[in-house]
Amino acid sequence: MASMLETSAMNRVNAKRLVGKGFPTDEGEELARALLGKADLDFYSLTVDLTHCDSALLISAFFNAFLQEIFNQRPDLLDVARKIDWELEFDFQRENVGEWMHDFQPYLVH
Repeated sequence: MASMLETSAMNRVNAKRLVGKGFPTDEGEELARALLGKADLDFYSLTVDLTHCDSALLISAFFNAFLQEIFNQRPDLLDVARKIDWELEFDFQRENVGEWMHDFQPYLVH
């Protein structure tokens, strides 16, 4: 059985290892797919470290694409994904991300 420290480390993701410098929408989708592909990841206690990612990437389009991909693949996780603990460098980023998570409305893909 994993110790509390190991469990905590398993639910902390360094996004820099999963996304690069592509278009924010592409990178948001890629992050969602990567996280959904981790079978041992607990979305209910997930922390995603974005502090080392290119700040130009961290715009509403990135987060909207992330949530849309979550919705497309696992709509049952959308509300949980809205509550992910995003580790960001600046307070204004945390405020913006909080608003984007709250305001996001998915669209249905045909």
